[in-house]
Amino acid sequence: MPDRPARHTLAWLSAHADWRADVAAHDSRLAEWFARGWPAVVARRAADDPDPRVRLGVPLPPAEGKQRLALRVPLHDIARQAPPPALAGLVERTDLPPAWRLPLQALLAIAPARVFGAFAWQALTGLAYVHERSDVDLLWEVGEADAAAHLVAQLKAWERTFGRRVDGELCLPDGAAVNWREYGGAAREVLVKRVDGAMLAARDHLFEGARA
Repeated sequence: MPDRPARHTLAWLSAHADWRADVAAHDSRLAEWFARGWPAVVARRAADDPDPRVRLGVPLPPAEGKQRLALRVPLHDIARQAPPPALAGLVERTDLPPAWRLPLQALLAIAPARVFGAFAWQALTGLAYVHERSDVDLLWEVGEADAAAHLVAQLKAWERTFGRRVDGELCLPDGAAVNWREYGGAAREVLVKRVDGAMLAARDHLFEGARA
């Protein structure tokens, strides 16, 4: 596993992984979490971070205060990786709030997506993360500017239609990502996120490499 995993990647640790919590008081909760076979998620690291280990996060459910527990682990102690769950699988689940079923089906009709945030963690763990007024967090693979503009227009229309909020990122061809709402705004520069940091970039130049 030579490459550092991308942001939002789910990571299952080996049984004897040498992980370390950022806050020592979180050790016992994290140990319990991993003992149940649940994953952590790969988080962004600062560009000047000297620590070579992978940054991970475990977001706890609302019943535990929605805390996000941070930890680090050597890359070789990640036993398995997977992308976030697909939206297509999520809409088939029986534990969705009934008021969310039609809105999620409509989102799937707009474009394929991957799910992170509350809906993903409820699907992964069976714990109660989602309620009637939850937001949904999605990732869309977008290869060129026209497709990004069309997707943004459809997402804005979806929010007007359903009175709900969809958050998430447009995943660019080079592995970076940008918030869809920020991309759809008027700013000339947007924050582009990578696993090793984030930086502002010209909105109109994000897909230049894809056209070359």
